[in-house]
Amino acid sequence: SCPFVGRRIAPHRLMQRTLALLLAFACTALLLLREQRRFVLATSPGGSAALEAYCGAPPQGSEGKVTADGLKLVGVLVTIRHGDRSSIHSLPNTNTTARWMCRPVGSEQKQAAAQVAVVGLDGSPFYRPLLPKTLPGRHGDCAPGQLTPRGFAQHVALGRHLGRSFAPLLRQAAAERRANSSRVVYVRSTDYTRTQMSAAAFLYGLLPPTLRPPLAPPTRIHTRADEAAEVMHGVGLASSSKVGSEDGGGETERQGACALAGSMARAQQAAWRGDDGARDELGGLLGEEARAMPPTHVADALHSLSCHGMPRPCSQGGCVSAALAASFRLMGDSAYCARCGNFGSSRSSRAIELGCISGDLW
Repeated sequence: SCPFVGRRIAPHRLMQRTLALLLAFACTALLLLREQRRFVLATSPGGSAALEAYCGAPPQGSEGKVTADGLKLVGVLVTIRHGDRSSIHSLPNTNTTARWMCRPVGSEQKQAAAQVAVVGLDGSPFYRPLLPKTLPGRHGDCAPGQLTPRGFAQHVALGRHLGRSFAPLLRQAAAERRANSSRVVYVRSTDYTRTQMSAAAFLYGLLPPTLRPPLAPPTRIHTRADEAAEVMHGVGLASSSKVGSEDGGGETERQGACALAGSMARAQQAAWRGDDGARDELGGLLGEEARAMPPTHVADALHSLSCHGMPRPCSQGGCVSAALAASFRLMGDSAYCARCGNFGSSRSSRAIELGCISGDLW
């Protein structure tokens, strides 16, 4: 069960949180139509230019404008995922090795990491080295699931875009901080290096000097160390990419705290059908283990290569074609849309999950 569903939040508590920047890096990503269109273009024939635009899309859009009379903007809730990262999953039986460079780290990334402090939900300090982990003996190659320099730059750019859009509110937040108002900026992240560093990058771009060291204390990033209790991973079927002490290298799924949401999610997974022809083609190249992989795992392994201009995987039987890679990118997109949208029982399941997440975070 979820004890937070239906809990009301007092209006005065909402007003106190002038700028509640909730960086919830979970799998509850909302697929914007603009980005979905870019994704489709990127996977269409001749879409290499669109693929580059998707991988490094500049922040766009009009934010922070209240058009209705009598309304005043008093708070902002930002929900984002991590930036570009090295792949978590890898395809079996290939004769190619992917490499993402994470080191040396630039000066801006070091500054961003130094301007935040990771703490528990109760405010107790946690030691979390935010700079990306690397593979031993590989001269700066990223370990699985690490934020790349591209990913860092993406969130700095996003922060700067929103910082310009919400400049009046940020000035008000700075004034409230000087007046000792509580929780002017509140940040929450899952306990992964890539998500916490993405939060730091976003804050580095977003916050004016008056809200950053040395003029202000480091911004605290709240996290829950007990991953099994982290609702942002899901309360129905909860996923985790922690393998041992690492942030990547695989993914596991477990039953979350809400059995009803879990049964609904399993029913949705059983009802969804992907492209069996694409699965068969991949199996013919890389074997049955590759064919049996969830399409989201295959898409992760392939798409993270495409964004860095790396060649697609090959085996003795041949290489993954552009068309096959496009099929899995679209299949992975479809699987997430079905999970987070209105397919089968997913709508009810996600309503329960989001209710629990909202209650836990607020």
